[in-house]
Amino acid sequence: MQPAIISPVGSRGHPSCIPQCAGRINRTLHEYSKLTIFFVMVAIATHSQPTMAFSRPFSAIGTCNPSRTGTYFSIASRTMLHQSSSASEMTINEDEEEFDHIDASTLSREDLNSMTITQLKNLLKSKGKKVAGNKSELINRLLQSSNGREDSALLSNGNGPSSTNYAFSATPITITLQQPVPKETKPAEEVNFATLRFNAKLNEMSKNMGASTAPKVESLLLDALNKYEQHVQNQTANNTSNPRELIIPNTVSFTNAITAWARCSRKDSPHRAQALLDKMHYLYKVRKWSHVKPNKISYNSVINAWARSTERGSGRKAEKLLNELWKFWEEEGREWELKPDARSFNSVINAIARSREKDCADRAKDLLDEMGRLYNEGDTELLPHAVSFGAIINAYANSLEEGASDKAAQLLMHMESLYQLGFENAKPTTFVYNACMNAFAKDPCISVPSNDAAKKAEQLLASLEKRYDEERDGRVKPDCISYSTVINAYANSATVQSGINADVILRRMINRYLLGDNKCRPNAVAFTATIKAHSAAINATTSSLDCAEDGNVNEMVKTYARRCEDLLQQLCLLRRSHGFDQSLKPTGVTFDLVLSALTQVKDWDGVERVKKLRDEESSNTVERIKLFQDEES
Repeated sequence: MQPAIISPVGSRGHPSCIPQCAGRINRTLHEYSKLTIFFVMVAIATHSQPTMAFSRPFSAIGTCNPSRTGTYFSIASRTMLHQSSSASEMTINEDEEEFDHIDASTLSREDLNSMTITQLKNLLKSKGKKVAGNKSELINRLLQSSNGREDSALLSNGNGPSSTNYAFSATPITITLQQPVPKETKPAEEVNFATLRFNAKLNEMSKNMGASTAPKVESLLLDALNKYEQHVQNQTANNTSNPRELIIPNTVSFTNAITAWARCSRKDSPHRAQALLDKMHYLYKVRKWSHVKPNKISYNSVINAWARSTERGSGRKAEKLLNELWKFWEEEGREWELKPDARSFNSVINAIARSREKDCADRAKDLLDEMGRLYNEGDTELLPHAVSFGAIINAYANSLEEGASDKAAQLLMHMESLYQLGFENAKPTTFVYNACMNAFAKDPCISVPSNDAAKKAEQLLASLEKRYDEERDGRVKPDCISYSTVINAYANSATVQSGINADVILRRMINRYLLGDNKCRPNAVAFTATIKAHSAAINATTSSLDCAEDGNVNEMVKTYARRCEDLLQQLCLLRRSHGFDQSLKPTGVTFDLVLSALTQVKDWDGVERVKKLRDEESSNTVERIKLFQDEES
C-alpha cells in the first residue's frame, strides 16, 4: 500500500508540516512504549482543523527528518503515516479506560480477530455489553453492536479517508488523512507515424548548436503548420478525416523548435523562442488545439534561452516566465505536466545570477530560498543543484559589494550541510569552490591590512585539495582556475608578501601537473597573476620604505623585479615547448607588468631584454598565422 500522507493544504497546494507536533507526539509515544498498537504523528494545518482517524488498527512508523539548518533549507520535520500491508497484532492495555475512546463501529472482523479474548472482553465491557462467550461470539456481538458494519469499513480496501477517533490521552486527537493523489493520467492523443518521424527529425536537428540550425527547424515547423491549417479548413468544409501522411504539429514539435533556439548563439534567440511559446498559447487558447498545449518543458526551454542570453533584463524575463508558468498551472487545474520543477527554478536562478544587475545575487538567493520553502511544504521534486549555488556565489563575487565574500562562504557551508544530510546534488563542486575563492579574491576590502580574504581563499584551496585526495571524486578536483584564483587573491591583497605567497601557490600547481594532473597545467593566466603579485609587492615595499635620495631601491624590490622577468621567460619557454600553445601565450598585460617592474628598479638592461622578447613572440605569432593559412589553402 502507498503511505497515507497528512495533507492539510498550504501554499500552492503543498502539504504543510509543523515540526512542533512531532515532539509532542514522540512524548506521547514514549508514555505508551509498552503498547504495540499503531501510533499516530499529527500535523496541524494553519488553515484548518482536520478531522479523521482510522478504520482499523495497523502498524505505523512515524518518520521525522532532523531539522536542516542553512539558507536553502530549514527543513521542517516531515509527518508521515505508513500503513503496513497486513494488520499487526493489536495488544491493548487491559485497563478499561484505554478503550473509552475506541469506536468499535470502525473495526473490521479482521481487526477484531487479531485481538485476544481479554482485549475483546475489555472492549465489550467498556461499551456496557455482555462479556460472556467464546472469541467468535464476542466478535459477533461487537459487530452487531456496530449496526452490522464489518470489513466494508472505510480504508478496509485502502481507499478514501477514514473517520475513526483513536486517542492516546483523555482528549481524543482527530486528524484528516488523504491518500496521495496519483498523477493524472490522460489518454494520450493518437499521433500518426508522419508526425512522429517529423518530430524525430526536428529533435535531431535541434541538437546542433550552430547559428543556422534554429531558423531551419522553425521554418520546417511553420511549413508543416501551414499545411495542417489548410487541411483543417478543407476538413471543416468537406467533413473528412486526417490522412495518415499528414504532419500534425504538436507540443513536441514546437518544443523541439524552441529548444533549437535556446541552443542557438544568435542574439535574437530568446525572442524567437518566446515567439514560438506565444504561438503555442494562441493555438491552444484561441484555436482550441489541445495537441499544441504548452508544458513545463516548453517553458523551461524558453527560460534556458533567456538564461544563455547576455541581453540586459534577461534575468527578469526568465523570472517572469516562471511566474507565468505558475499561473498557467493554476488555470489548468494544477496538471503535473505544467508544474514548475527543479529545472525551471535552477534555470531562472542561473539567468538572474548571470544578469550582472545590481541586486541579481540577492534576487537569485531569494528564489533559492523559495525552492526551500516549497520543499519544506512537501514538494520533494524541488531540489537545488550545485550549479545554481555556484551561479549565486559567482554573482556575489562579481557584485564587488562589501560583505559579498562572506555571503558566498555561507552558501558554500550550507551546501556542505545539505550534502552531509543526503542531498547528493548539493555537493560542492570545483566550480563552486572556485566561485567562492573568486569572491574572496574580488573582495573590495582585500587590500586592507586587517583583511585576510586572500588567506581564506588559500584555505578553501587547501580544503579542495584535501577533499579530492581523500575522495578521488572528479567533481571536487582542483584545476588551473582554482590555483590562478588564489594567486590573483594574493595579487589583489597588495602586501609585501604577495609575491612570495603567489610563488608558493604556483609551485603547488606545477607540482600537481608534473605528477600527472593535466587539469593543473599552468597557463598564461596563472603566470600573469603571479607577476602581478610581485608587482604589487614592489609597490607595497616602496611605499613602506624610505628610498635613498640617489634613487637606489631596496634590494628586496630588485629581487621582486627580477622574479617578474624570470616568470615571463619561463612562460615563453613553456609555450615554445608545447608547440606555441595559445593558452600559454603572454598577453600585452603580462609584458606591461614586467616592463613596469623593471622600470621601477631602473633595470634598463632588463627592459631591453623584455622588449626583445616581445618582438620575438610577435614574430612567432605572425609566422604561425602564415603557416596556418598556407595549410588551409
